[in-house]
Amino acid sequence: MEKVSREVLVGIITATLFILLFGIVTMLVLINFFRRKKKMFYEKQVREAQFQQELLQTQLEMQDHTFKIVSQEIHDNVGQILSLAKVNLNILAMEGFKDPKITNVAELVSKAIRELRDLSAGYYADRLAEEGLIIAIKHELQQLEKTGLMTTSFSSETERLPLDKSKTIFLYRMVQEICNNILKHADASHVDVQVSRVESTGRLQIKDNGKGFDENTAQFKPGIGLSSIRQRAAMIGAEAQIQSIAGAGTTITLTFQLEPSK
Repeated sequence: MEKVSREVLVGIITATLFILLFGIVTMLVLINFFRRKKKMFYEKQVREAQFQQELLQTQLEMQDHTFKIVSQEIHDNVGQILSLAKVNLNILAMEGFKDPKITNVAELVSKAIRELRDLSAGYYADRLAEEGLIIAIKHELQQLEKTGLMTTSFSSETERLPLDKSKTIFLYRMVQEICNNILKHADASHVDVQVSRVESTGRLQIKDNGKGFDENTAQFKPGIGLSSIRQRAAMIGAEAQIQSIAGAGTTITLTFQLEPSK
């Protein structure tokens, strides 16, 4: 009887140890499974982020290449035609045709040539990297003022921001997107841009006095422009803060890391 009791006790202990061991092994397998799953999910997110960044970079390079081609075609073809027209008008003036209309047309053609040169000499990657972001922003504000729809103001605590070529292009395209949104949607009469830096951090603030919007209302529908700004900011590790009040304008602040000073 005692022998049977011992065998039963040994059996119970063995079964208990087996169950515990099985439970531990199962738990370890599950922990490893979830760790691997989490790792795979993280790696997938990293791959997707890298893919999106490479895709956006490729799009920017394609846009830049297309812009170069179009700019050259405008300069070579349309610019040549306008220059020829200006020469003919000047010849007429020299031959004694003093009609004020001819003088007026000659002035308009000259203005068209200047505008065309400004357009064809727009900021593509090489020029942008050479002249820097601040000069490019000033050029963009000049283009806004030429529409006659608004005035602009600009202030900067530094003459140049130390940025690599890729980040410079991303930030400038974001500024273009913001200015385009202001022009199309804000009904603003003034745009103010401020550039500042604190040690290794740069800050770019664009503020308009337009109609603004309220993201919390049911009528608000976020456009592609705002999503594009946030997406591009994330691609370069920057932060985009968008603050807007209905009837009181919009302020967009971009915060980004600068390159170490050489």
